[in-house]
Amino acid sequence: MTTTPLRLFLLACLALGSASVAQAAIIVIPTFDPSNQAAPPDTTDYEGNFFDGTSAPYDLTIGAFGFTIPKGYRVTAATISGTFGDVNFSTTALADLFVDGIDVAGCDSFSAACAAGTVNGSLVSWSYTFTGPQIAADFAGGSLNFTAVQNSFGAVIVGTPTLTIQDVPEPSSIFTVAGGLLAFVVWPRRK
Repeated sequence: MTTTPLRLFLLACLALGSASVAQAAIIVIPTFDPSNQAAPPDTTDYEGNFFDGTSAPYDLTIGAFGFTIPKGYRVTAATISGTFGDVNFSTTALADLFVDGIDVAGCDSFSAACAAGTVNGSLVSWSYTFTGPQIAADFAGGSLNFTAVQNSFGAVIVGTPTLTIQDVPEPSSIFTVAGGLLAFVVWPRRK
């Protein structure tokens, strides 16, 4: 069988295309900081200590997200989502939530469902999609701090947030795979 230049070109395109869409989702749950968690600590949700509001705002460390991006891959998209309130309480104190200084969610009014509660007692969900520049600046280190600024009396209460990271092979990895496939295809066959 003779390999034509057109066939080689199509195989190379196939290799490049299949490698570039091979995404892996990395789902990361934070490690909560026990120093600000109400006793006894709930390991599945974050329930901060009660503050009387006399000297708000309070800066709180909720925890950290740790993750590993495979060698030769880069992050192309990332989203964080969670709830205000948790399995024990359906509301939270007024607070702004941050990931490495990026404001990802806020409960900013006592009349909002996150602070006042919902009619049916359900939790209020939030989510944030990171921008390209935020990903480039913050996701290379493998760790992101999850913090809050508490703006009222009460306790910051959040369910378990989830950080979802999409990564793809670096272009150099794609070309290495494509080159290997191309070399395999054009290598002369022994009869």
